[in-house]
This record gives sequence, structure tokens and C-alpha cells, in this order.
Amino acid sequence: MTSLKTWKLFAIAALSGAFSGCLSGHRSLAIPDIIPLGTVSRAHWHTMETNGEASDFVIHRNEFADNSSQLSPYGRDHIMEIAARMPSTPFPVLVQRSDNNSDPELDAARRNFVVRVLTDLGARDADQRTVVSQPYSNGINAREGERDYGRFRQSNGNNNGNGGGNAGNGGF
Repeated sequence: MTSLKTWKLFAIAALSGAFSGCLSGHRSLAIPDIIPLGTVSRAHWHTMETNGEASDFVIHRNEFADNSSQLSPYGRDHIMEIAARMPSTPFPVLVQRSDNNSDPELDAARRNFVVRVLTDLGARDADQRTVVSQPYSNGINAREGERDYGRFRQSNGNNNGNGGGNAGNGGF
């Protein structure tokens, strides 16, 4: 009988120690509120990837031949890629408008041409998903491009066969 009393006392002491630890903040049996490694940055990278995919659906002014609604060879390739991906993505197709919206008739003609081509390529909802707008990013001008290209050449000039430059040179 004494061993049963001893066991009960031990159980009561253990439970009271566990509960007093919970109340005093020393030890908790609850699930810790530590965020798993990579959770916060994963959401950031996913957003960046989604934005990058949305920008694939922008048809820029330079993809049209001169001052017309006809697509350049690159524009024709690009619109075929867009048509192939439209059924599996929710993104709108953006036709970049003219500078400062200076030629709305040309913008409308380009949009109508893009809608017609996408519809011919099998995109049934092309009319609802195609809009004239500014692209998500403004891109870079010639000076910025030249400067970036120079940095790229400089960072890859000393790569010693490792594919992306040395640490400190901006390579991967």
C-alpha cells in the first residue's frame, strides 16, 4: 500500500512541477512559435517569381515593327509563347502603350491585333485578358544598359572557369 501512495505522490509532484513551469514561463509543453527556417524568405521569393512570370505577358513597343501594329519577328515568337502559356496562367496580357499615351489609336490597333492573333492561336479569353497599359517595370535606358553590360563583362572576365566570377566581383 505504501508503494501506491509513493507513486501517487510522485505523480502529483511531477504534474505540479510541469504545470508550475508552464505558469512561470520556464518550460512549455505547447508547440513553440518558432518559424521554420526559410518560411519568410520563401514567400518573398515566390512573390518575385510570380511577378516575373506576369512580366512575361507584356508585349513591349519594340516588339512591333516601326510605328505599326504589325509584330516584329521577336514579337511573333513572343506572342506564340504567350498563347501557349495562357491556358495555365491567370495573368493579363499587357500591350505597352505609346509614350505619354500620345497615340491611343495605334495602341488600340495593336491591342486588337494582339487579341486577333491570340484568338487564332487558341486563346479563347484573349479579348478579356488583353489590355493596353504600362508594363510592370519601366526597363532601363541605353546608358544604364551600357553600364550594366560593362559591369557584367568585368565581373565575368576573371572567373577562372568557375562560371560566374570570384567572390567580391559580383558573380554567382
